[in-house]
Amino acid sequence: MRAPVLITGAFGQVGKRVAELLLSRGHTVVATDLRTDAALSAAERLAGATAPGTLRTAFADLLDSGAVDALVDEHHPGTIIHLAAMFSPQSYRNPQLARRINVGGTENLVRAGQKLPAAPLLLFASSAAVYGSRNPHRHPDRITADTPVAPIDQYGEDKVLAEGVIAGSGLPHAFLRLGGILSPDTTAGINTDHLVLIRATPGDNRLHGVDARDVALAFANAVDRRDSINGKVLLIAGNNSYAHTHRDVEDAMFEAMGIGRLGPSASLPGDPADDRGWAFTGWFDTTESQALLDFQHHEWPETVAWIADAQPRILRAALRIAGPLLRPAIRAALTLQRRLEHRGPYADPWTLIASRYGPHVLAQSNGKTAP
Repeated sequence: MRAPVLITGAFGQVGKRVAELLLSRGHTVVATDLRTDAALSAAERLAGATAPGTLRTAFADLLDSGAVDALVDEHHPGTIIHLAAMFSPQSYRNPQLARRINVGGTENLVRAGQKLPAAPLLLFASSAAVYGSRNPHRHPDRITADTPVAPIDQYGEDKVLAEGVIAGSGLPHAFLRLGGILSPDTTAGINTDHLVLIRATPGDNRLHGVDARDVALAFANAVDRRDSINGKVLLIAGNNSYAHTHRDVEDAMFEAMGIGRLGPSASLPGDPADDRGWAFTGWFDTTESQALLDFQHHEWPETVAWIADAQPRILRAALRIAGPLLRPAIRAALTLQRRLEHRGPYADPWTLIASRYGPHVLAQSNGKTAP
């Protein structure tokens, strides 16, 4: 009998899809997350699905070490998929809490796993944020598993620190560093903080997207490939059809919502001479991860269509009609906003983000926290 799979952050956009896949394969899934209305709704949908596997829902706070110990001790998972985190840009509002969740929560989970008689495989959802600012003019090559980490913001630093905790734990593990995850949940969850991050990012910044369903498949496949992935850094992004600029991806999302493409003038470019003037996304070399996990099952047009089809038809039709008026209005508003913020000819994202949230949102280690 196979040991259960414990998923933290089980009711987020990746977690719920991993759980569905594993349940469809007959696994026992222990799904844990914070108890929220959204999590309760997702848990109810998972429980109502017909699948050969068994779902066990256990709400727990990873900051409660006693609760984590009890959870792990009760279920004895053979694999832990650690997705739970406080993500950027939400983390910028409370970086101290984010550090406790992203690093302290990982420490609690690792300690609980170390107490089990059979060491579980720990699959950790890391991020492109560990690579920091990537100037494509200075670094035209793709990111590989050997590319040094150099986080520029607190969130990327959290991920590097958490990786260090896991690497030093003695547990079998793999780090899945994720590109820009895309799903209908992505557009539905956009708030003012996300809009700041979008505006801050250079329009010509490289962004390697990935369909959330393919991310879920990567984690699900990793569960049964322990020996081949143990100790590896695996870059999780879509195939070459997902390698775009930030401006292209943003325009595709606007088009999916019905507004239409805003075009190059909606973003500032990055400064070719400034290595800190770029966001933390780049294009991944996914050759090894795809060979090991066989997860790239979608093409870029399929993801865009998936997001478009999820929009309410009436709203999308209304936005399509209003698009010729909305697009110039949005471009004018963005230009005015940049003028009021005294932004120069280049995006300079981290100056804008630090001015909005405070300098504490930037990494404090200059990338020296790597394990």
